[in-house]
Amino acid sequence: MIVRELDINHDWTFGRGKANYLTGSAAIRQCIKTKLFSLKNNWFLNKDDGIAWFNYLEKNPDTIQLEREIKTAILSVEGVNEIIHFTILLDSITRIFLVQVTYNDKYNNLNEVEYYVDSH
Repeated sequence: MIVRELDINHDWTFGRGKANYLTGSAAIRQCIKTKLFSLKNNWFLNKDDGIAWFNYLEKNPDTIQLEREIKTAILSVEGVNEIIHFTILLDSITRIFLVQVTYNDKYNNLNEVEYYVDSH
């Protein structure tokens, strides 16, 4: 797998030739982060792709369904073998989530991804 590297603002990087691309575990990690950043119904070519984050930022969200949705998205990324550890930390007052995932990829590397979600 080869993907164009994203910068800290999640924009494509340019100007370094082949150094602007990621392969192996780094490419898989970026694809997972991109899945987590994707909003359901946001891409006209595939309205089912992404996660319906705003549905879970309401009062008393269904965290079991959210966990299912996130795990399904992560496991759909090419190269992800299994999820080793998964945690959702929820502040019910501010409605902010922190999702922490540890997974094993096809290169037998253990990797971690964190994703912070708020309603702002």
